[in-house]
Amino acid sequence: MLLITCPVTRSDELVADRRIRSVVNHPTHVALHVDCPACGAVHVYRTGRRWEATRAARAAQPAAPAHRAQHPVPA
Repeated sequence: MLLITCPVTRSDELVADRRIRSVVNHPTHVALHVDCPACGAVHVYRTGRRWEATRAARAAQPAAPAHRAQHPVPA
């Protein structure tokens, strides 16, 4: 059994293991594709220590400045 939060209804749902459609092992996280009993959609839940570390590092980085197009300067 899994306890998930539905992103559509924002409700906590207890989900049976048979509702897991697929499990994908990535280098930084494990992705679970789960049928949601609240809204009927398939949601992806990612878990893993490296996934959380990567997300935290991205959030801590300052935003990159917007790229400005190079315009030729008239002579």
